[in-house]
Amino acid sequence: MNECAFGTKDPTYLQYHDEVWGQPLYDSLELFKLMALESQHAGLSWLMILKKKESYEAAFYNFDPAKISDMTSEDIDALMSFPNIVHNRKKLEAIVGQAKGYFEIVKDYGSFSDFLWSYVDGKPVDFQYTHPSDRITVDARATELSKKLKSYGFKFLGPVTVFSFLEAAGLYNAHLQCCPKNPNHL
Repeated sequence: MNECAFGTKDPTYLQYHDEVWGQPLYDSLELFKLMALESQHAGLSWLMILKKKESYEAAFYNFDPAKISDMTSEDIDALMSFPNIVHNRKKLEAIVGQAKGYFEIVKDYGSFSDFLWSYVDGKPVDFQYTHPSDRITVDARATELSKKLKSYGFKFLGPVTVFSFLEAAGLYNAHLQCCPKNPNHL
């Protein structure tokens, strides 16, 4: 069991923790993909969404914003019976709205990555957690980013979900200091 990986023993989650979670991500398309997936887990467990990740990739053109932004109501109808994704119409529609917002952000900021990383002045914020009980789930920065994303049409990305995204994408270093995956591990 890895205490930093939220005490789980699930191999899917442990692999995610060890290979993805908290590693600084700069690629705009990968950031969009992760944010879209994060929006799907609102009210659900992240592990459930992780186990459905490949199906979401198939359903949403590997999270290509250009293809997603062209999706129609009929496409969403078809996804309502697509295997191994969450069949919540509003959440599925939210990904389409996020793809459209992605291009508005690119127009205003040059890239989706530049937009997101501007919230942390271009470098990860290190929380220097020493114990799991030190962890917080929201802060003012995530709240501000959530509001800004909403202004671009992003849904299902409230402050707590945005905070989780910032941790997952490595804009926040939320690894415990003792974790070997912490980039500042001693």
